[in-house]
Amino acid sequence: MAAIGVHLGCTCASVAVYKDGRADVVANDAGDRVTPAVVAYSKNEEVVGLAAKQSRVRNIANTVVKVKQILGRRVFAVVFKCYVPWAWIM
Repeated sequence: MAAIGVHLGCTCASVAVYKDGRADVVANDAGDRVTPAVVAYSKNEEVVGLAAKQSRVRNIANTVVKVKQILGRRVFAVVFKCYVPWAWIM
C-alpha cells in the first residue's frame, strides 16, 4: 500500500510518498525537495515556487505569499489585506 503526505508550511511546501516501508520526498522540477509557497500571476501565466519568489520584487501587486496564514479567512479581513497587496482593490 502507498500513501502520499503533503506538508504545507508557512513559507514552503513539500510532498512525500510512503511505499514499501519507506518514505521518499518528491523533488520538484528544479530538483529541490522543498518548494517556496509563493504564487504569482500575470496577464498570461501563473508562476509558482522559486520562480514566483524570485519575481515578487518585479510583480509584487500580483504575488501571494504566506498562503497558509490566510486560508479560511474572508477576503475583506484586515489580516488578509496585510498578506495580499492588491486585496484593497476588491
